[in-house]
Amino acid sequence: MATLPPRKNQTPTRIGISKQTPLQTLLQMGFPRHRAEKALASTGNRGVQIASDWLLAHVNDSSLDECTPREYIIYACPTGPFLQQLEEFWAKSRQMCGWNGAHNYVPHITLVSFFKAPDECSLQLSKALKQVVDMTGALLDRPLKLEPYMSQNFMGFFVAEEDANYLKRLALQYVKEVSNSTISLEPHVKSLHLTLAYQFPQAQFNALKALVETLDAGCASNWELRLYSRDPRLATKQVQKVVYPHNPHETDELELRIGDFIYLNSDVVDSSSDGWAEGISWLTGSTGHLPVNYTERTAESDAWTLHRVVQLSKSVASSLTSAEDLDIVDGRSISTEPEERHRELQQSSTHPEIIEGSSFEESEQSVEKYLHQTLKPCLELPSVQLLNNHNLSHQHNPHTPTIEITTNMSSSSTSVSKQGVDEIMVEPPLVQPPRPDDTLSVHSDHNSLQLDSSQAKNRKIYIMRHGERVDFTFGTWIPYCFDEFGNYMRKDLNMPKSLPRRKNSPEGWQNDSPLTNVGLYQARLIGEALLESKVQIDHIYCSPSYRCIQTCTSALEGLKLSGKHKIKLEPGMFEWMAWYPNGVPDFLTKSELTEAKYNIDQEYEPVQSTMDLTAQLKESTEQFYTRNHDVLLQLLERTTGNILVVAHATTLDTCSRQLTGGSARSTNELRQVIHKIPYCSLATVEQVDGVWKLVEPECLPVTHSKNPRFEWNALSTT
Repeated sequence: MATLPPRKNQTPTRIGISKQTPLQTLLQMGFPRHRAEKALASTGNRGVQIASDWLLAHVNDSSLDECTPREYIIYACPTGPFLQQLEEFWAKSRQMCGWNGAHNYVPHITLVSFFKAPDECSLQLSKALKQVVDMTGALLDRPLKLEPYMSQNFMGFFVAEEDANYLKRLALQYVKEVSNSTISLEPHVKSLHLTLAYQFPQAQFNALKALVETLDAGCASNWELRLYSRDPRLATKQVQKVVYPHNPHETDELELRIGDFIYLNSDVVDSSSDGWAEGISWLTGSTGHLPVNYTERTAESDAWTLHRVVQLSKSVASSLTSAEDLDIVDGRSISTEPEERHRELQQSSTHPEIIEGSSFEESEQSVEKYLHQTLKPCLELPSVQLLNNHNLSHQHNPHTPTIEITTNMSSSSTSVSKQGVDEIMVEPPLVQPPRPDDTLSVHSDHNSLQLDSSQAKNRKIYIMRHGERVDFTFGTWIPYCFDEFGNYMRKDLNMPKSLPRRKNSPEGWQNDSPLTNVGLYQARLIGEALLESKVQIDHIYCSPSYRCIQTCTSALEGLKLSGKHKIKLEPGMFEWMAWYPNGVPDFLTKSELTEAKYNIDQEYEPVQSTMDLTAQLKESTEQFYTRNHDVLLQLLERTTGNILVVAHATTLDTCSRQLTGGSARSTNELRQVIHKIPYCSLATVEQVDGVWKLVEPECLPVTHSKNPRFEWNALSTT
């Protein structure tokens, strides 16, 4: 058999797999260059796998193809015992005094302020940080000298001049190394300092001062340099951490996953009237609306990317777990010792399949350690689910959660804005043991539902929220359903067949929405369940909102009490007036309701009239709670027996909170609780030995999913 002749020259055009960079690999995978460079920069140049996962997660990111440069910053950060002190200080100051500006970042000394750099320069910026420390030579072998300083608007430590000069030399050298025509940066030339608190009310000065005085800066001996970057969209945003999952039920809603971070405008967090806000997901880059109370504020730096960590101290433990984790660039461990580096090069030559920055061999070991460390805080949360076998990380921060992704991210748009507080998706209910009245339970026995004589005598208040609204289900429905002559036209089977006549139509429906047919059915189900539980109702009070009157009427039909009880309209049970800056809605009159066949008590004199509400347009949250509570107390004084109150989501809390011994909630607390009160929720308050207590309702809740509108012509599209 003939033997192959020797080849004189190897083909020069083919790149050996061991010499491919992550960028080259991503380009070969078909990703455009600008996207590949953005993915590598956004994930700290930690390899092909993480960068490709990031790209798949960001398929719906509207900024994916924008060439906006990332913003970088360099910190000197403490580690070891001093960092532990600072973290405890941060936690105590938040608990005692609330959030201040210092809580927005990790403990640090700024060496180079924020500067912008193109994505293709990310790796250069990272490597330069290590080179600068190597060039300057001497490492710290003692604590930095920190001098405490406290004023009415700032508390912190200033770095003593000798040590400040050392840090400034590092910053100046770094600026010299990376400055070019596309990167412009300056060292932080002002007095170097570590901030402990700022932007705090003067009333908190003494409390914060006492906490600062407990800190011992004498142990500040462990320090490291960190190069961070952030998404340029984050510069003007507040960061919220997702604490409850949320699956979108409208096209403009944002999917929430535990461990993700959301960028929000700081003003909308406090000013949103319905508890919803538009935000940007750190995980996917998508924009959409979300319930703010499903998130909590966290440090902005939690959503940054950590590119490089370089030790400044001799023979000290890193803030990370190993030397390999400490110094990862481009997806690979870069040792500080020449012998270690030589060993790595030898391994690379004996394993030609190793791709720099890929998930193979030595580089994968380092990345795995890094991912395990950053993923651990998120995995410890009980509701996190592993979605696939690939991990996504933006950061190299052991204190920052990282979460996993799938490649089929749901899209979000911003075509519709939330207009009210009633369209709420609540977190999944906790698993409850079988109940005697649960028809799905093998232990069901309706014959056993007998109240003892002492329970039967206890007085009860049933507080019910109205059913599903037309406006929150269909959005801007009035121009769609009324012609130029003001005639109503039904456009969906879930819309009412007809509407009662009112003097201000159709404008009057704008702030006084009717129920959907589903909403009517929800209310009837609650009434039927109360009937099965043999609930006795003696008096019925209702908010003057048309949706509440419809809910009350349907519930009475389910209770088989139609015609037996008249509905007493009580304006004092209406919603928080702060949500109605243009004035009290133009409710249907009693005569208009009677004409529409509603059984309204024409003789009832309300505790508070509509005119009384008009005088309370600027009521505070506490005043709102007091209004509802005082009205309920007067209703209790006027009557005996059980009362049914049909009103709004807020009513379940405002009419039970103070009655059961609690205090009025703050605005933020109110927003958090009402998002857990879906349509037709029912709360029961019982008087036991003269004390009112919240008790479990006699009927099951009603739960259902959204059913989006069907467009038949979608079947004919190609």
